[in-house]
Amino acid sequence: MPGGRRACKPLASFRVSLRAGPYTFSHVTYDPPSDVLYAAIGPPRPGTRERTPESHYLRFDGAGRFSGIIFMSPRAQLEREGGVYVSLPEGDRVRVQGVDSLVRQAEGGQVP
Repeated sequence: MPGGRRACKPLASFRVSLRAGPYTFSHVTYDPPSDVLYAAIGPPRPGTRERTPESHYLRFDGAGRFSGIIFMSPRAQLEREGGVYVSLPEGDRVRVQGVDSLVRQAEGGQVP
């Protein structure tokens, strides 16, 4: 590509699930140009968010239940650390399963 830029799909929902510790995120949206990934347990709903040590955001619904994660710069973290990691509400730092293949497929213009 001219200028060394990667071809990426615009913001899109993917029919994949991500897994982090005991949680499965079935609603996944990735914005490759911004390198932001939204992952929700069930349909996304309003609530609050809390920043993690990895600079991601844990999302909680109106009742305070954990409902999802906003991954900031997952492609950059994948390139830097070889995986995408997040600290869960319980405090465990885990590797997120499925992000690496989703990022690669989005960069290649493929929908998983």
